[in-house]
Amino acid sequence: MVRWIIALIVVLFVGFFIYVTISNKLPEGLGVTDGGLMSCPSSPNCVSTQASPEDLEHYAEPIVYTGDRMKTQLSIESFILSKGNAHLVSSTLGYVHFEVKSALIGYIDDVEFYLPEADSVVHVRSASRVGYSDLGINLERVRQIQSLLVD
Repeated sequence: MVRWIIALIVVLFVGFFIYVTISNKLPEGLGVTDGGLMSCPSSPNCVSTQASPEDLEHYAEPIVYTGDRMKTQLSIESFILSKGNAHLVSSTLGYVHFEVKSALIGYIDDVEFYLPEADSVVHVRSASRVGYSDLGINLERVRQIQSLLVD
């Protein structure tokens, strides 16, 4: 009986990691289209400064910055990369995309920053690829960037 329970636990554990690996694929539609980042899905594992302010589950305040756009972008890049769990996917002046991997299970979040040339504002979209809830991780990430640029 104990062997069956152990075998079942191993099968479930392996199955879960296979599911996470398969589901962690790069989503289509990321990037800036018509001045905007992709909308958040209906699940509460995404935060965006371009969501509707009435969408309390997904909305975060855009980040207003002072100074040079390039220096602001480099500050963001340095901060995210300093965490040690981020991979820079794409970086052009005004847009950055990171994959941020969770330590325990290996979930990947797509974190995008859009700095329009005409405004001194940073738009952020931080979204989990897998699962339903993110336990507030994406909102906390946006708040850290807000603290970095505002303080």
